[in-house]
Amino acid sequence: MTTSQVNRRSKGEKTRLKILLAAIEVIAVSGIKGTTHRAVAAKADTQLSLTTYYFKDIKELIREAITLSSKTILNSTQDEWEQVFNLLDNFDAATLRKVSVKEQVCKQLSIIAANHMYDNIINNPTSLAVEQVFFTEMLYSEELKDLADKHISSLLKPFTRFAAYFNKVDPEIDGELTVIAITRIQYKYLATPKDEVNFDELHRLIKRQISWVMGLKRQ
Repeated sequence: MTTSQVNRRSKGEKTRLKILLAAIEVIAVSGIKGTTHRAVAAKADTQLSLTTYYFKDIKELIREAITLSSKTILNSTQDEWEQVFNLLDNFDAATLRKVSVKEQVCKQLSIIAANHMYDNIINNPTSLAVEQVFFTEMLYSEELKDLADKHISSLLKPFTRFAAYFNKVDPEIDGELTVIAITRIQYKYLATPKDEVNFDELHRLIKRQISWVMGLKRQ
């Protein structure tokens, strides 16, 4: 492969990614049905012919954009989950049953979670809006339901693992209920002006949910 071929390929890949990222933004605002080649081209500030060149079928463009968004959303939580599990693994099961220990751990975990969620709300509202699509439009779309199921399953795994530290019987139920609560809290702030997002309120909501999973009385 010549240098010119590599350069052309690199430019083409950048253009393709630019189109995918624009599609994600359109999906976040307009949903699946409102995503068209023309809307994506306008958002990407590129020629319509380029979007149809790289993605001849709008369904292909939407599917690839959704797949990229899913990977980005899930990868964005890896560092926080690593902190959570590293903290929990410092204690044996007997120690984690102590109320004083659980209260201290709850405080630490609620700060980790609140900081991450606040950052998402302020700096990544597009990701939150697209994730909402996973729970609404895509679950009822025959063509995209498999992607929604895969995303939601991956999203649930760490929550179920977290719940299993405190519930050995049916942690998957606690995990799912926590996902529902957490996502609902985040989506609540999507329409809120950034300067009106109250970190302390967000922290209280998160702490209450975490304390419930940990079996603590109202925190």
